[in-house]
Amino acid sequence: MPSQLTVLASFLNSGDLSTSQDELSTTDGAARWLVRHRLIPPGTQYDERDRQRLVGVRGAVAQLAAANSGSAVDRRAVTSLNDAARRIRLGVRLHPADGYRLIAEAPGIDRPIGDLLLRVMTAMNTSSWARFKICANPDCGRAFYDTSRNRSGRWHSMATCGNRMKGRAYRRRRAAAA
Repeated sequence: MPSQLTVLASFLNSGDLSTSQDELSTTDGAARWLVRHRLIPPGTQYDERDRQRLVGVRGAVAQLAAANSGSAVDRRAVTSLNDAARRIRLGVRLHPADGYRLIAEAPGIDRPIGDLLLRVMTAMNTSSWARFKICANPDCGRAFYDTSRNRSGRWHSMATCGNRMKGRAYRRRRAAAA
């Protein structure tokens, strides 16, 4: 998985549907997640409104990733991300070795949100975004990188979700035929 998508997958997977655990469920948990992924320095404090904005961005990015599997793009998700993008104040930093880099310069929660949106933008400008998907198992919803040759992957893991979903489909067909 490309590096910009590794952090995005972790961001989307910070809420686990199968266990009802959410790393972003509290302001402290959100701050710990952001520190662990080096998006903010340790000791940075956010309030509940900031946490809610971060969770909203997570949901909107998940909607965009779900569209890579054929789901319709939710207009509210696009509007939410466009609103967040307006607040991030992009800056350019020149680096002698590798040219330039875009950075988010906004204060507060807008800086890490900006870093995450820049990762989305970078992935969209490469072929990697089309392979970034959400598991088709409605009980799972994990983000994953589709490594199939023809980009037809539907589940984050064939061993777990793929087998479950195929088993369910088989049982439905058998029940309908009976």
